[in-house]
Amino acid sequence: MSRAPLWILDEPFTAIDKKGVAAKEALLVEHAARGGTVMLTTHHELDLNRHVRRINLDEPSGTKCA
Repeated sequence: MSRAPLWILDEPFTAIDKKGVAAKEALLVEHAARGGTVMLTTHHELDLNRHVRRINLDEPSGTKCA
């Protein structure tokens, strides 16, 4: 992954196994801990163990925090 402050990812969990998903989630958490931002699209249920802001296009308000 990149050292750029903003990561824009489109379906980054597609076609990887559970071990790969866990590794990629860890990278996202590490990036955010260093002050980075991640914007991504996914159908995957995220397990990041921290507060994330989600934009859900199926909800009238568009956003919710989880």
